[in-house]
Amino acid sequence: MNTARSHMDKLQMPSIVSKSLPKTWMTWAVFFFFCAAIFGLAMRYFFIGEVPFFEYKHLLHAHSHVALLGWGYLLVTGLLTFSYVRSPLRLQIYKKILILTIIANLGMMLSFPFQGYGGFSIAFSTMHLVMSYVFAYFFFQDLKKSPSSTAKNLIKLSIIWMIISSIGLWAIAPIGTTLGRLHPLYFMSVQWFLHLQLNGWFVYAFLGLLLGYMETKGNLININSKTLFALHLSLFLTYALSVAWSTPITGLLYLNGLGVILQVIAYFIILKPIIRHLYNVYTFPKNWINSLLWIGIISLLAKALIQATLILPDVANIAYTIRNYVIGFVHLVMLGAITFGLGALALKNNWLSNSSLSKTAWTFLSFGFISSELLLLGQGTLLWAKLGFIPHYHLLIFISSIFFPVGLSLLLIAQWTSYPHFLKSPNSIYNQQSQHKSKNTETMKSTVLMSAGILIMLLMASCGGGSSENQGSYTPPSAQKEKIADPKGIGEIKEVNLGEDIDQALAEKGKAILDMKCTACHQFDGKRVVGPGFEGVTNRRRPEWIMNMITNVDVMLDEDPVAQKLLEECLTRMPNQNISLDESRQILEYFRKNDRERTGSSDAALN
Repeated sequence: MNTARSHMDKLQMPSIVSKSLPKTWMTWAVFFFFCAAIFGLAMRYFFIGEVPFFEYKHLLHAHSHVALLGWGYLLVTGLLTFSYVRSPLRLQIYKKILILTIIANLGMMLSFPFQGYGGFSIAFSTMHLVMSYVFAYFFFQDLKKSPSSTAKNLIKLSIIWMIISSIGLWAIAPIGTTLGRLHPLYFMSVQWFLHLQLNGWFVYAFLGLLLGYMETKGNLININSKTLFALHLSLFLTYALSVAWSTPITGLLYLNGLGVILQVIAYFIILKPIIRHLYNVYTFPKNWINSLLWIGIISLLAKALIQATLILPDVANIAYTIRNYVIGFVHLVMLGAITFGLGALALKNNWLSNSSLSKTAWTFLSFGFISSELLLLGQGTLLWAKLGFIPHYHLLIFISSIFFPVGLSLLLIAQWTSYPHFLKSPNSIYNQQSQHKSKNTETMKSTVLMSAGILIMLLMASCGGGSSENQGSYTPPSAQKEKIADPKGIGEIKEVNLGEDIDQALAEKGKAILDMKCTACHQFDGKRVVGPGFEGVTNRRRPEWIMNMITNVDVMLDEDPVAQKLLEECLTRMPNQNISLDESRQILEYFRKNDRERTGSSDAALN
């Protein structure tokens, strides 16, 4: 009797897995999105209050890794799996891949906030990378079984771009140990990974899944080879802007300009028939899920149109020197196109809950996304126009960021409470032919219990492994000759005459410039955010060094040992803000005032 029951259980298990796995997969994706949102909210709070125990840089790494490799990766791979994998037995392979990927993400989530790039975080990041290769291997096998189409071609390429992007990650270690972390190739490797992830892996998957969804509605859309070639070429040409960030060469901006023109043309040709079939372009969709999909499509178009303005070199310069634009652009892809666009497709297939509570959750997310994008891009535009800051900007963007964890907590509840109804829904956009009556929830529970145990072990491990600040960091080779730093820096400022008293009018002008151009990365106290805090700078550095660093930033970062050490610590290259000599003197005067008010003294570096 027991043998017969065991045999029946084995026969039913593939059916149970095929029905419960989409729910489990998407719930974990939302969970990591929630964690990334909490990290992001903590980063926002750094600008309005104190965050004990954590460093901003560590939270930044945690936020970016969990958002990109937790939420984004799991959402895309989940949609690909349940759209193209039809065999319940094959889905059991993907279940094992999911469990190992969850472990990798939990490891990154618990190690990055405590140690930044260290032994544990690098190990779990590597584990995630290996699991992405395993996923690609099995998914390519299943993708071959689908009929040829533009959608299939784009999805295949998205996986290829994901794999190729990882070359940048593997290159970081040898470049860091042989050439040093300040070498342009080091930054280019990081940007290679990020560029191909955002513009290759995620965007191609989004376009492919959109076209695949249209196929299920009886609308086969084929894109001609010239358009696809333009899309592929634009992907590599627009990488030039990322290279220009670490290697400012004017010719790179012209290559990027050609790339963004090709990109706009390709996006327009691909998205036009999709929009025509899905919507009346003159009215906003009434169905809330269609509205989310519309937000995703608009975000992708906005991304292309914003990039199109970069054909002008001056505009291209501000695109990567004003941090608000950089963050807003990344969020436009990850939150706009991927979260809302692909989230809508998951909702349409019932892989994400589409209950009334879920609708409320997505309303919160929509409001948080739109308001934060308006603040980021609006503030970036004000900085570009030299018009100062939006009143209470940091408080406002913190408040707008609250909507993300609130909405995601509601979405998690909606996911869990809708689980009994989920097993009634189709498990593939290709309409699986069989419907099973079993509503077993053991798969979900066992995965949660297993992951909870892993969570506790990883928490203990990561807390114990983050004591060393230098774990996992790379330093220039010891054979490299140590340069002797000129205390005055490198540039045309050779001597600065300072009065004993503070020129209040001069200092106020300096503060206005700092507010416009510098406070997105620096704070007036000693707390490091993106770059070091301003407090005590005149007691550490001579006035000539400070002014040369402001006005001759590229040369200083390339040749001055002190500036290079700061760059190695922050790993964020200070942009050239084209500040004049007079303006740099005004900034220096405010630094003197700031130091006297906060530390009781200034100009100690002169002694």
